[in-house]
Amino acid sequence: MPDRLRELLIIRHAKSDWSDETLADIDRPLAEKGKKQACKMGHWLAAQDLVPQRILVSPAVRTQQTLARLTRHWPHKPEALEIPDLYNATTDTLTHLLRQQPDELTRIAIIGHNPGLETLLSWLTGDEPLARLSTCAIAQLLIPGRWEELRPREAKLVQLVTPKNI
Repeated sequence: MPDRLRELLIIRHAKSDWSDETLADIDRPLAEKGKKQACKMGHWLAAQDLVPQRILVSPAVRTQQTLARLTRHWPHKPEALEIPDLYNATTDTLTHLLRQQPDELTRIAIIGHNPGLETLLSWLTGDEPLARLSTCAIAQLLIPGRWEELRPREAKLVQLVTPKNI
């Protein structure tokens, strides 16, 4: 990857379990299907040599469980930072967090929620998403320049991968 490019992996949490209506949204765990999705996507990321150096993750139970399943079989575990503001984050919040990342990190992942992740994807690429970010979808983007220089409509969507299409 050229020195001036950064890579961002936007990862929506895996399928969550809605069976316990007494749980607050932030406390919903992964469904069995979601556990399988996250493991599958973790294997795919490793096979594609796309393991990030740092992962920014929401404090929600389902995003934490997605992180654990994604990274379960990776040979090395990247730094994972739980960011409370990622839960229900707006595009402004997400871009602010990305702009604070150090330049030595060339590949970062965010594990979070819709609609924030979809609007971030649109903001970065200047395009409406070709498809919704379904559960456990991963959008791989190339971003020119340094993290602190992050601007709208400058990222290139390399691929949008879902558990169904790998």
